[in-house]
Amino acid sequence: MTISLPMNIWKRFVREGTLDENRIEKVIRESWIRSKEYAIDPHRDRGNVLLTKGELFERREHLSWMWEEAEKYVKQLQQLLHQHRMIVLLTDEEGHLLAGDGHPATKAAAEKIRFVPGARWSERDVGTNAIGTALETRQPVYVEGYQHYTVATHPWCCAAAPVRTKTGNVLCVLNVSGPLEQAHPYLLTIVSTMAMSLEERIQRIEPGTVAGFQGVIGNSRAFQQTIEMAEQAALVDHPVCLTGESGTGKELLARYIHDRSTRAREPFVALNCGALSPQLLESELFGYAPGAFTGAQPKGNPGKLRLAHRGTVFLDEVGEMNERMQVALLRFLQEKTIRPLGSSREIHIDARVITATHRSLPERIREGKFREDLFYRLYVLPIELPPLRERLEDLPALVDHLSKELDLPRPLSTAAFRVLQRYGWPGNIRELKNVLLSSSLFSKHETIQEEEVRRILSKGELRKTVETERSRTQAVKRALKESSGNISKAARLLGVSRSTLYRWMKQSETSFRDTVKQ
Repeated sequence: MTISLPMNIWKRFVREGTLDENRIEKVIRESWIRSKEYAIDPHRDRGNVLLTKGELFERREHLSWMWEEAEKYVKQLQQLLHQHRMIVLLTDEEGHLLAGDGHPATKAAAEKIRFVPGARWSERDVGTNAIGTALETRQPVYVEGYQHYTVATHPWCCAAAPVRTKTGNVLCVLNVSGPLEQAHPYLLTIVSTMAMSLEERIQRIEPGTVAGFQGVIGNSRAFQQTIEMAEQAALVDHPVCLTGESGTGKELLARYIHDRSTRAREPFVALNCGALSPQLLESELFGYAPGAFTGAQPKGNPGKLRLAHRGTVFLDEVGEMNERMQVALLRFLQEKTIRPLGSSREIHIDARVITATHRSLPERIREGKFREDLFYRLYVLPIELPPLRERLEDLPALVDHLSKELDLPRPLSTAAFRVLQRYGWPGNIRELKNVLLSSSLFSKHETIQEEEVRRILSKGELRKTVETERSRTQAVKRALKESSGNISKAARLLGVSRSTLYRWMKQSETSFRDTVKQ
């Protein structure tokens, strides 16, 4: 804990902009400067209540599990907190106060300055304060008395620590506050220890992962409704039709259903119907006998349906099938048998069918492009996946998961994450994955900055790249060329470890043999 700052030093700065660098800690100096740049009124005597009851409820729901964990530590410190008249608060990654508990008198005092659930206490709102400054610095912060930029919190002492995910992204902030005269010498240590304990819990319970399945991420109400329907579908063996925009994760949800069904120990076989010509789709789905046509494999091809026997076959973009394939699929659904191309033998297949489409099948029926009888065979258990723009509260968990999956070397800054929250995501999770990868690869800072994400989104740099993985391959090539093939130097240029660089090279389809110095 620091020595209290005299009021005249604060007055001199807010009136004249004069800083006494010998008397003011660096973290406070820099925060004061930011506060002045944000044009914060230093004489503001309360915070702003920005959330409606509905918005507060939704944000609370998203982090309710975190507050439940925090309460366990609060109970252990209850005597100490009560003795020093402290309150404990949890905020989201933007500084909105969501939940709290503590000494009744201090809670009453907090209400007078709108230090209450629903209010946002970022630096951009109220200047230097423990919560806002912890979010800006991404580090634990202690602020007391006249170190606060606005008069609202001059009678207070506050300590806050960000709670980070595995990849370093800020998930929330834990704050302990109380009357200045009750300041505890180990207040910062207490809140930092609590935050570290919560981070350790995150390592174990994987927030945002539904029922332990790593690919399906989300705690939002819209997504949870989808998951509930998927879990119900897993209990029966009827056909499932997944609908939703491109990039929403339909194949992942299909795998989720399969893994929870009685067929979980059997194969899951996927086929994109829209990526193949009608002739190739028929041979891939139903298989073919040896020598069935020119260019066929000498041993033939069993086909996806046969490979999925006793398991699940997932047919993506089923709405793209032509009339002939629709008739063939309808026949299989009715008779549970297939006849490979070039063969006269009927083969019985026991496979559950899950289909997916981003098109409106009823509209395709009206256009005469999809069979109504096939529609009713497939559309037994329809499940719609919500677009990412309707489940933005899942962004922290999604970003965390994708960052680990992509092995990104740089986390997002708080400001950069805010940009992601305000974006419309027409490409949904697939686009989010590309944005994270491109932003990380092209970033020149330790954390991905706001302007770097904006540049990726606004200039459409992702759309100029057919595959984002290709961008990484090109970046690796450039780094190896600039370093004359020296792995250590190339890794430093990319801002990653040698092991990560080796892993990227291994994952790439491009050979770097001629580029790397042996």
